[in-house]
Amino acid sequence: MESSWIHVQEDSDFSLQNLPYGIFSLKSEGQQGRARVGVAIGDYVLDLSALATAGLFRDVTVRATVLKTNSVEKIGENGTSADKAAVLADSSECTWPLDTSVFSQPTLNAFMASGKPSWQAIRKRLTQLLANGGDPILKDNAPLKRLALISACETKLHLPADIGDYTDFYSSREHATNVGTMFRGKDNALQPNWLHLPVGYHGRASSVVVSGTNVVRPRGQLQADPSDDKKGSVYGACRLLDFELEMAFYVGGPPTALGRPLTIEEAEEHIFGFSLMNDWSARDIQKWEYVPLGPFGAKNFSTTISPWVVTLDALEPFRCTSSAGPAQDSPAPLSYLHDKDYSTGSYNVNLEVGIQTDDMMSASVVSRSNFRNMYWNAKQQLVHHSVTGCNMRPGDLLGSGTISGQDSTSYGSMLELSWRGAKEIPLSDGTTRKFLKDGDTVKMRGYCQGDGFRVGFGECDGRILPAGSEDLVLSAQPFTTTFKPAYHTLKLHGCRTSNSWRVRICLHLKNIPFSCLPDIAPRHAEQSGEECGEMNLLQLVPTLEVSDTTGGVHVLTQSMAIIEFLEAAFQGSYPVLPSDPLARAQVCQISEMINSNQITLEIMKSSGNESELTCRQHAQVLTEKCCAALETIVGDTYCVGDSITMADTYLIPMLYDARRCEANLDRFQKLLNIEAKCANMAAFQAARADVQLGAFA
Repeated sequence: MESSWIHVQEDSDFSLQNLPYGIFSLKSEGQQGRARVGVAIGDYVLDLSALATAGLFRDVTVRATVLKTNSVEKIGENGTSADKAAVLADSSECTWPLDTSVFSQPTLNAFMASGKPSWQAIRKRLTQLLANGGDPILKDNAPLKRLALISACETKLHLPADIGDYTDFYSSREHATNVGTMFRGKDNALQPNWLHLPVGYHGRASSVVVSGTNVVRPRGQLQADPSDDKKGSVYGACRLLDFELEMAFYVGGPPTALGRPLTIEEAEEHIFGFSLMNDWSARDIQKWEYVPLGPFGAKNFSTTISPWVVTLDALEPFRCTSSAGPAQDSPAPLSYLHDKDYSTGSYNVNLEVGIQTDDMMSASVVSRSNFRNMYWNAKQQLVHHSVTGCNMRPGDLLGSGTISGQDSTSYGSMLELSWRGAKEIPLSDGTTRKFLKDGDTVKMRGYCQGDGFRVGFGECDGRILPAGSEDLVLSAQPFTTTFKPAYHTLKLHGCRTSNSWRVRICLHLKNIPFSCLPDIAPRHAEQSGEECGEMNLLQLVPTLEVSDTTGGVHVLTQSMAIIEFLEAAFQGSYPVLPSDPLARAQVCQISEMINSNQITLEIMKSSGNESELTCRQHAQVLTEKCCAALETIVGDTYCVGDSITMADTYLIPMLYDARRCEANLDRFQKLLNIEAKCANMAAFQAARADVQLGAFA
């Protein structure tokens, strides 16, 4: 078994064999925290955006077979094996560089869309970086390791994806049989269509929440008299609140075309990975509303998912036969649903549900099940979803349906465990439940057990608040838009200079994906390289290449011009220039003061008339003079006001350079306080000179 140089407990969900993806920010940054892509390993979160910026994915290439023609469409669904073989013959093996900008995004959608070859290429590279005896470039780089390897307790986890559409299935035969028996009797437990297709319904993506989010007990229409539906309805709080133990997978790969169904052979290429899911259900609201169109308000108020997404490659060693057996033959499914690999189409994932009250030290386990208790597998669910021509998009979420086992301890809902409220379920504190009470926290866990390691899914928790708890909340948290600017594919040339450093900070603050090209020339020669000279006549860095939506490529130089472009072009991102005219002028004033000081130093160094010692002495005097002036005008929190602006992005690199020329900064306490505040922020850490590829000491 391959092990990691990072210590991982045997019972940790996040072994080297797992490497699940998620979205995180730093708790220390609060609401302004920069969300980006991470991977869980042991008790840590590995920041992939930091690794990408440092160039650790620079040599990763994606390899895949690409068709030369559109022959696939010509074959159609009745194409013969010979037809399909001819299409494969008319193909080629292609490679292309990995697009690392996806790791700076606040969701996994872009990475999900990149396709299976990209997923596998990055998984292979991560294994190399984290395995004992692998590539030591991360292990041996202490500054980068401090930046990129973050204690999990210091992170806040977010929804993994911007979920466009959410669909929930009903694919556990055991669960469907139990529910059917309760409401229709044993002889009519399964509806006539159930064994012929994966039954599903469209859910509400807006109320899918990440683990740890509270769930407010829903209110709605209830049957006035549970024994007599002729007496109409009343409005009130749900009395029969329930959980549903599920797993869910995210759609990946390029969006499919409207009108073109997926085939069973293509399905796995469009499954990015799995998470745990709790499909909260209001049984009494459901009872009154579900005829004839099925559940509506009873299931649209909250759906909890775990924050980590476990890939199919991580689950591959745990393929198994489902509880339905090695084949579906009574009846056999229609051809489009026939899975030749059905005998190993499920996964051996141990599942557990616990209920914890405020007085308990730990959750009381009420159910243990397994993901293998599924009649219809994920591939069949995805294919059936698309059979009518429904287009599937990366980030779409498809729930498995409640996962129940064969005995009463493995049922996946309180509806089944209490058998429609007929029996009490004992908890470890001596209390009992038929359905869930206010203050209960439902905790779901899942893992695959290997030889000395686990592949787990992390936490899927939700605590129930009383009905009406959020009535006084006038609006949701500030909505952060995922901007779609007219410019993309940003390439920043030059990583050593203060000028480039300023731009990097702004790019990270704004969460704009970019690639920082490594230096190819010795220090001081960087600004006169031929490659840079082709793009700007003055041969200065930073130089920013940016593409527009028409395919044009534009070149910008001068850090202030670049930052002003970013501010205007990426509206909706973090603003570094205040809207107030006076505050904006103050920001520009401080930035220009710092810039003028640096230009003076550069002219002095390039003149060649002074010795290195004399240059350093002049630099000390000029820098201390500039700092003294700044000390009199900067604010007490940041340079201007109570939030970070462009002025702060200029100040931090300047103080770094000041120490390099041995300037005495001790008396500039306001500047040092600002520096200390910025030092703990991820955007400033990721932009630091010493973590860039090829950085100097």
